[in-house]
Amino acid sequence: MIQFEDNPASAARNAQISFFLFAAGGAVGLLNLRGTLPFGDGFEMVALARNLANHGAYANPFLVLETGPTAANPPLYPLILALFMKVVRIPSFVLLAAALGNVLVNALTAAWLPRISWLFYGEVGPGIAASILWLMAVELMPSWDVGYTVAGLLFFCLFSAATVAEKRTILYGGLAGLLAGALFLLNPSSLLVFLPWIAYLLVFRKAPPKQTARYFCIVLAMVALVAFPWMLRNSQQLGKFVVRTNLGMTLYASNCDCAKASLVEEEKIGCYQSHHPNTSLQEAQTLRDLGEVAYDRQRILDTRAWIRANPGQFLSLSRARVLQFWFPRRVEHPFKIGIIWCITVLSIPGLALMAYRRERATVYVLLVLLIYPLMYYIIVSDVRYRYPVLWLSLLPAGYFLQRLAWLGHAKRDVKLSRKP
Repeated sequence: MIQFEDNPASAARNAQISFFLFAAGGAVGLLNLRGTLPFGDGFEMVALARNLANHGAYANPFLVLETGPTAANPPLYPLILALFMKVVRIPSFVLLAAALGNVLVNALTAAWLPRISWLFYGEVGPGIAASILWLMAVELMPSWDVGYTVAGLLFFCLFSAATVAEKRTILYGGLAGLLAGALFLLNPSSLLVFLPWIAYLLVFRKAPPKQTARYFCIVLAMVALVAFPWMLRNSQQLGKFVVRTNLGMTLYASNCDCAKASLVEEEKIGCYQSHHPNTSLQEAQTLRDLGEVAYDRQRILDTRAWIRANPGQFLSLSRARVLQFWFPRRVEHPFKIGIIWCITVLSIPGLALMAYRRERATVYVLLVLLIYPLMYYIIVSDVRYRYPVLWLSLLPAGYFLQRLAWLGHAKRDVKLSRKP
């Protein structure tokens, strides 16, 4: 039987905590439904979902022009939205279904953070604090995969940690591999989170080394197997065995003469719109004429040429984007953005304390927070890029807050003991 905790008493207590936080997450998510949600025309994954629902093809993601088959976006979340569209059909209800899906996965994230905390620290306190901060910071983003990616990463970590020592290695390794493969097709950048987790379990999980190695060989093989049909499709329809083809267009729209550090700033002056095929007719026509793979390759070359010609501006943009990844900017939700700033600040002493106390998860957390953001330091910043690894800042922040609370209780107890 799979257990996330070491004994039934802990499991029962932690299940109650998770249920309460799940319910709180659902309530907070329903309250967030009152605002205006990003969805509809102009969102590439929504356009892909419509084309899938109406024509059964991953094609025409851009607003201004039909450009044909695409791999500019990963396939899984558009497929989920397409299923909503096929079942619900009424546009306003499709938005409601997509938003409720976001409410569900965000609530699951709130419920699972204490369980991840149990894996990291052997206690749920930091996870409870992390969950509360998560509910204060999270936004509903039904046009993107963000909520599903975060919840999926947490569940993969929990499932793999609980099953790596199980005897049925082929079964559990295969299931974990299916989860990892789904994450890869949901957001390929998740590879930078779950591969280090595999290495972490390989080193620190108490299981026979041969069994652990066999388990994760199966996981990696399943990831490759799950991704293969999508990449083969891209080879046949686009001419290259790739997962995505959006790197060049994103770099090109992020690094040009009119570029600003953030997406919000670029959109205010129309710079992003004039350089990206989603909103620029000229760029969309060029993409259609060249083909998506050739267009992507050309825009990478153009970006390199611009960087070589403008090294000072590129460095200035990159410095600002490094800062904005950790301290994002967003006018629409200043309170939530402020909470993310607080999480980032609190995570710094939390990580230092974890390192001082030699918590095993410290190396994993630091490694992911080091490598995951690298790509986002050279493209326009946006808060949605922060969310997939926000939980790895939330847990150190919760760890620090719990230690502060313990210190406060200890000082109070000392004062009370000194009273006559």
